Amino acid sequence: MIGIVISDAFLLIGQWDKSDTGYTLNAVDKIDFNEPISSLLYNESDLNSVLASALRRAKEIHAFDGANILIGLPDSFIEHSVVENDRDLSKSDFIDYFEWLNNQKQRPPHQTVYTYGQIYFPAESNMHICSIPKALVRTLKLSITEMGGYPSWMGPVSTLYLDGSNISEAAIIHRNGSRYSFMKVQNNRFDMGIVTFSGGIARVAATTDKSEDITLAALGLEKSDLDDIPVFSPQKLGRQATSAWEFSDFRPSTPFEEVNISSPISSKIPRYEANILSQLITANCIGYSFNFFEEPGITDFFYTQVIPVLEELEEPLNKNIKISDSESVNKEVDKEEFVDRKGQSFTGFSITVLLIVILFIGFNYLKLQDQINSPMFGISKDFTIERSGFDSSSSSIDTTKGLSLDLLKHSKAISSSILSLLTETDLNRYNALTITKSFLSLEYLSGSNPNIENILGVEPTSFSVEATGKDSTVFLWYYSFELPASKDVSAPGKISKMDLMEQLDTTLTDYSLKYFEQVFTKNQIYGPLLIWVRGKADILQASAIFSNVKNDILLRKFVLFNKSDKPNPRAGFYVSILED
Repeated sequence: MIGIVISDAFLLIGQWDKSDTGYTLNAVDKIDFNEPISSLLYNESDLNSVLASALRRAKEIHAFDGANILIGLPDSFIEHSVVENDRDLSKSDFIDYFEWLNNQKQRPPHQTVYTYGQIYFPAESNMHICSIPKALVRTLKLSITEMGGYPSWMGPVSTLYLDGSNISEAAIIHRNGSRYSFMKVQNNRFDMGIVTFSGGIARVAATTDKSEDITLAALGLEKSDLDDIPVFSPQKLGRQATSAWEFSDFRPSTPFEEVNISSPISSKIPRYEANILSQLITANCIGYSFNFFEEPGITDFFYTQVIPVLEELEEPLNKNIKISDSESVNKEVDKEEFVDRKGQSFTGFSITVLLIVILFIGFNYLKLQDQINSPMFGISKDFTIERSGFDSSSSSIDTTKGLSLDLLKHSKAISSSILSLLTETDLNRYNALTITKSFLSLEYLSGSNPNIENILGVEPTSFSVEATGKDSTVFLWYYSFELPASKDVSAPGKISKMDLMEQLDTTLTDYSLKYFEQVFTKNQIYGPLLIWVRGKADILQASAIFSNVKNDILLRKFVLFNKSDKPNPRAGFYVSILED
């Protein structure tokens, strides 16, 4: 793997390997530019002469042929903004909206940009927007491809820290004098702004948070009952600057701290860029966060993909044991330490924990019988369970009164599209597939045209194809569609909401459930449910199940994640179950 960090005056390139023992960095080199590039970011010709020359020199040291290339960019090269989410707008509507916003900024005609958006699930409260010069993206992508490399991922340093640090809530700061720009993710919401210090007192100069108090509390700059979050800094801050953050959960970065180094690294390597390279090596968001090498669009980001919840549940004694909504035990169990503590035994502790868990599950199982769509166990929206069921003996009640006909039509269209695509194409060849409301997008690897438009019977709104591999016999096919709403809503399926869990439990071997808070509308109560299914056979089976559900089960969204070169698909079915 090769990582490249682009700065104004040079690029930093490193090559590393990954094994069971971790990451091993083999070499790091600094390649100076002939001139600074900040003023050239929109000029493809001039930028190409500087960047391509530096990349060719880098290739002489690190062979690009067949290598995946990751690129980290300073946030100063990117225009960041925030847009509040409107769930009535489709992704294509948002993309049109981005274009409109860019037109309002009255940039010179030559300063064209690509715009990317990212939504943090499950909150979906707002969207992180990045606009990046087209010339920069095109120059890097074409140069790497021409040199035999594969442009795998490119994104800003903030994304590497916020999405890839194994922490679901975090902030990153960048110092400029006494002002600190910040970006943060908290409660599945992206926010940004500027804080300043005057006489040692922090003040908010700008923020997208709902209030300045939230900003100061999140960054740990004032005492508050509100939660604070870890604050990362890839820059090296002096003693006085560090003291301003002494009450925060401040986490300065150390280059290559979590990486094995096979050969000495020059002391002349700049610390800031070295930290970005370190994050490129260790960040686990590659392939999940937005990627500037891909087509502009909107990415749905799920921390449960990056930080697997199920692994945490396999070792409950070494993790947080939830007891109630307002109370948790957060103790790491050390067996030898327990035996040595004045009469306390590990066995006694285990029995106590076991009793608590049994009582806890029993109490909430009774609640689950009364109301299936309450958040599972009533404790956390992040709780995931592998198997679940409920009493199916209750009679099904017609709950479709007041149901929006449009929602039902969209649900039918989504389930029909899923079934058509996955039965008439090879599921393992998808890299991604997203269907939400009336929008469908996919990326498919194949040597021949999959003719998706013929399968769906709809003309694509966008289509492109890209050769991959050395012999250009295999291609990546990109499609997006505006799906018409289904016309046939008169014939509901046979599977009721009372039968759904039994169907999933008896036919699927690898799936998990996540429940969210109920949504109350004027005429209806919706119980949101996310069902993750893994493996080709189970995904196909689940698709068949949801194509045969009654009208009190609405399929709101479908996402498929996979790597066609190493197939291991997993799919998310976003469902709303109508309450009685």
